[in-house]
Amino acid sequence: EYFDTNFSYSINLNKLNQNFQPSDGFRSTFFQELPLLADDKSIINSYEFAKYKKLKSEAILSFSFFAKAANSFDDDVRVSKRVFIPQRKLRGFASGKIGPKDSGDYIGGNYGSALNIATTLPKLFTDLQNIDFNLFLDAANVFGVDYDSSLDSNKIRSSTGLAVDWFTPIGPLSFSLAAPITKASTDETERFRFQIGTTF
Repeated sequence: EYFDTNFSYSINLNKLNQNFQPSDGFRSTFFQELPLLADDKSIINSYEFAKYKKLKSEAILSFSFFAKAANSFDDDVRVSKRVFIPQRKLRGFASGKIGPKDSGDYIGGNYGSALNIATTLPKLFTDLQNIDFNLFLDAANVFGVDYDSSLDSNKIRSSTGLAVDWFTPIGPLSFSLAAPITKASTDETERFRFQIGTTF
């Protein structure tokens, strides 16, 4: 059992031309969580940047960078506060099934980062106005184990594939078909994924 009282805040700079399906501009967000009265005195820092650019071919090129760190100043960071890569940031791999592993369990890391590049395919199935097709390249890693450095994982995971965003009356539905490019032997892959919400 744990008792935590934390203070968290975020700083967001939004220069997107629109929040839903942006085609130009960028968004920069910094987040921090600080312990006040907590059994686990861990500090969480994260930063995310996304940039969108509309090309002459009407395709929208997007770039995203994500980084997160969890550090404790009096003990090891407990598993529930360790860093895992969000599933939308690394397609082609099962959610939470990459990175350091201890006794058969994926334990996350003290640090994580992800890079995403994607482009829409506006010339593909032009009659389908409510469906977007995207080519993507994802790369990510989870690393750093404060209590046992021998469990560390320095392998960069990457994948590429095709994603489909279908905008329905109940909300956007996303499908992706991905093929891993680089992976560790302990990783669990997932070639097909379905989720509610946009992929990028």
